[in-house]
Amino acid sequence: MANVLWKIICGTALAAGLACASLAPAGAQSPSPGLDPGDSTFKLFALSTNARSLQDTDDRINREWTGSSTETLAELLSAAPAEGYGLIRSKAVSIDLKVPLGWHAIEDHERLAIFNPDRTVRIIIWRVDLDYEGVPDAEKFMAGKSAALRSRFPSVQASSRTLSDGQVLGVFNNVPARKGDREARSILDLMTPNPQNPKRALLMTFGTPMSRAQEFLPLLALMARGTNVTWRKDY
Repeated sequence: MANVLWKIICGTALAAGLACASLAPAGAQSPSPGLDPGDSTFKLFALSTNARSLQDTDDRINREWTGSSTETLAELLSAAPAEGYGLIRSKAVSIDLKVPLGWHAIEDHERLAIFNPDRTVRIIIWRVDLDYEGVPDAEKFMAGKSAALRSRFPSVQASSRTLSDGQVLGVFNNVPARKGDREARSILDLMTPNPQNPKRALLMTFGTPMSRAQEFLPLLALMARGTNVTWRKDY
């Protein structure tokens, strides 16, 4: 786990940066470089050569989530089959981002959920009001979440780190399985502060089975790099 996290956070070319392998509490060390997917591309995670799963309301999985509910498909802006991704727009969180073809993207009025067909890998994106959460900044939010998780589940390994671009990365390993999961999970939280208002932030929560974390974690870096956020002072 440490090796793949070092590759994502520090970049595959930074062999001298092995200190990044053990994520320290936020603010404890100088900021780490930003997320780096290395040689990974969306084609590595694509499960289809078309965008049907991102736009077909009659798709079985899409229908299961959107039928008789307020949830809808995110808007598909374009598809790049040769590169393995679709570009979607979420009205719920005011972002455009790339997701692998063959995956699903469902939103309600507050959140965007992206997941693979068997739902073992799940990405949830929403906006955070730090005043409402009772914390002064993103670092304190992540430190508080780490402490709360460790208190509730002592087996959880939790840490956080501020990246050089100002994003805060929380890493939570051995998180107990939820209903429908077959094993403990690895969870990464990537919080991006609003450049117009430090009391607001965008939070991307990325979850994968522990046994498959090394396979899927580079996708977080790809999606983070392929995200265009519309910021407003109060959002």
